[in-house]
Amino acid sequence: MRETTSAVKTEMFSVVGLTLDEVSSASLPHVHLGRALDSRMTKSNFRYAERILVYTTVETDTQGLVARTKYMQQGQFLVFLYFNDTAVAACKEIGIPIRILDRIEESELPSRRSTVMERPYLAPAPK
Repeated sequence: MRETTSAVKTEMFSVVGLTLDEVSSASLPHVHLGRALDSRMTKSNFRYAERILVYTTVETDTQGLVARTKYMQQGQFLVFLYFNDTAVAACKEIGIPIRILDRIEESELPSRRSTVMERPYLAPAPK
């Protein structure tokens, strides 16, 4: 008898760090992404694609402090966002710059997290 193993697709997330200046100036990539996707709702040349997911740590969770320590060499970050691959692709396609510090598996996300954005990605329709 031959054993078969089923391949389970692990979703990957990009860790995005935001500095105090970015937060205080409202230079928030997930907000710009949401506005860009909202503006596409009325246009017919876009199609629904995969789901965009963006998480952040809960303010009272120590994972924010752990992340600040882990990524200290890359900058002084106030907030960490976790973008799935679809969210990263959407930012790239729309032209929203994000600072990716690391790539982690879904299982490495903070256990206490808050959903910042969850919505379908309106991708450009193929021509």
